Amino acid sequence: MAGGFFRGTNVEQDPRFGDVSEKMIGQAKFSSVFKKPVNMSKVNLEAIKPWIADKINTLLGIEDDVLFDFV
Repeated sequence: MAGGFFRGTNVEQDPRFGDVSEKMIGQAKFSSVFKKPVNMSKVNLEAIKPWIADKINTLLGIEDDVLFDFV
């Protein structure tokens, strides 16, 4: 350590360690259904929120209000 700083590079500075998830999304093949735009002004979010909360609770196994409000 020179002057209290670490030497070398980190993941953000080295191109060898690119974002794997971006590469995987670029290679993924999605259904044509996902290409159709959704008019969010016609979506009733109040009707969908209970389903979202139930899915979050099922996947996590616990109730997380902060995560639910974030999503």
